[in-house]
Amino acid sequence: MQNNTHYQTGVLERFIPISLDRLISDLLTSQLLPAEMEHPFKQFCSTYTSLFHAQSHVHLQNLKQLYLPFNPDRDTLINPQENSGKQLASLKEKLYEILEDANYERLSEADLNESLNKISPYGVQVSVNFEDFSEVALFYRGSAIQQKLYRNWKKFKFKKQPIDILIYRRLFVLLQPKNRQQWIEHFINNKKMSVQQAEKKADEALKLFSISNDNDVVYLKLFKDIPRADLEMQFPNIRIQMRLFDKIKLAVTGGGGTAGGVMATIGKLSATIDPISALIAIGGLLAVLWRQISKVFSQRAKYSATLTKNLYFYSLDNNMGALTYLADTAEAEECKEALLAYFFLLIDGETSRANLDQRIENYIHEKYAIPMDFEIDDGLEKLQKASLLSRSDQLINAIPLAQANSQLRQQWDQVLDNKVIT
Repeated sequence: MQNNTHYQTGVLERFIPISLDRLISDLLTSQLLPAEMEHPFKQFCSTYTSLFHAQSHVHLQNLKQLYLPFNPDRDTLINPQENSGKQLASLKEKLYEILEDANYERLSEADLNESLNKISPYGVQVSVNFEDFSEVALFYRGSAIQQKLYRNWKKFKFKKQPIDILIYRRLFVLLQPKNRQQWIEHFINNKKMSVQQAEKKADEALKLFSISNDNDVVYLKLFKDIPRADLEMQFPNIRIQMRLFDKIKLAVTGGGGTAGGVMATIGKLSATIDPISALIAIGGLLAVLWRQISKVFSQRAKYSATLTKNLYFYSLDNNMGALTYLADTAEAEECKEALLAYFFLLIDGETSRANLDQRIENYIHEKYAIPMDFEIDDGLEKLQKASLLSRSDQLINAIPLAQANSQLRQQWDQVLDNKVIT
């Protein structure tokens, strides 16, 4: 993590910001395990993560197949029935499950509205028309604070001052633009257009999203270290708005220059009867007017350049790549939760769910100085699914390490025999 970025201490997250390989290495060198158990536990970690990867790969391939008909980047033919409402609903359901497994949090409507009402620290103000979409969903992981240097013109501070900016370490955006039929119905019902007018306007609206057919498309976007005030910048249909400061500056400079040019032209026209001189005077006035208009375009171009520069550094992945990234992240999170749960059951013995949860949270806080809300239920569910737990009343325990390794090898044999992975 960058030195100028840190997680909010008052916000407990489910995400474990430690790589899977480092976590395993730290557990093996923690001196909490008896020496004779270190090698068998290393073998357990290797076998379990490999087995879970094989299972996750099957789920990812199924998810890719579901997404293919809605992928705006696809270059393969699809059957019309694949691009159906039923398959789209199934895609979203499984995608949201992946996000849950990857420990992403859905951005609430209140948080989204709060972010949209803020002005970007970069000075770019944009707006988004959400009517262009049939569905919008935003998920984040990692609520953090990033410190950057900015000049605060409002307080007449010309030297850059450090300010704290609330950011999302990871932001996932799902955008489903309206399809052609939805646009036609929108223009007929809300704009009172004729069918012919609505069809023409629908085709124009689809061009904004580079959609050239009647199929539904779903955009998947992943961003990193996004300031909360910049959420609008992640949408393809943003409209750039000029800041009040720039409007006043252009009004003063442009208004004064234009007024001066008009007065000078009137004076020249009243003092001459020569047609050529009159044309020169009018041409000079038009040049003044064009210069002032070009200043407006120039300012908007500066805004666009700032927007493009920021998005270049924020962007992480798109569409099918974003889907694969999420699946890999979910796989790592699931493995970390299961390995932590098994490790502390192994060294502590039979215990309650609540005590195990607290034990793991204490370890992460002491080892990495990170307070968090560990997903104990997820870890135990995966261990139970792999038949690695034993239970008695309200207490839980891990099966012995030798038995666990034998159990995992049997499951690997089933994978190698091309049996179904669930």
